Amino acid sequence: MLRTGRKWPAAIVLAALLACPGLVWGQGFNYGSFNRELGLRFGYGKNTKGADVRLYSMLPYWGIFLIKPGQRWGVGLSFVVEGIFSVANAENTGFELGFTPMLKLRLPLGTAASFFIEGGAGMITESFDSPAIAHAFNFTPQVGGGLDIALMPQLGLTVAYRFRHSSNAGLYNENPAFNVNFFHAGLTYFY
Repeated sequence: MLRTGRKWPAAIVLAALLACPGLVWGQGFNYGSFNRELGLRFGYGKNTKGADVRLYSMLPYWGIFLIKPGQRWGVGLSFVVEGIFSVANAENTGFELGFTPMLKLRLPLGTAASFFIEGGAGMITESFDSPAIAHAFNFTPQVGGGLDIALMPQLGLTVAYRFRHSSNAGLYNENPAFNVNFFHAGLTYFY
């Protein structure tokens, strides 16, 4: 009972902040005044089947608005290039290094928050021992969604979920699927 009681105050504060981000944070935030975004997310991922692999990731990204949110049909469209550096905890500790070009569809939720769906396909090198990974070079189609919540006039908090598939696209006979559920959190600077 004591443990549950400690979680309630934090949950209530978080719910209040998410329920009214325009009133609490993000005064002066306006998607119409931005052309680009620059951010850094941190992620945690775990594979969906097979050997246990846990990924602790850093994902820097840069994007350009192709359609500013709210201009046409109420949505925005961005082209984003995202890098990834992960420390992998598997049979032994290793790493991942790669990049992914993506498209991001954004739907504003008032003036200080937006929901987004993003997806793309990139390339990655994976250097760790695990039966889940057959080769060091793989392709990574991925899709996900999340929220951007304005904190300041140009700064937003980003929380997201992403599903990523990693394989060699049939270049070799041995091609096990390495699927990962990722949870991301980070900051985005709009300019």
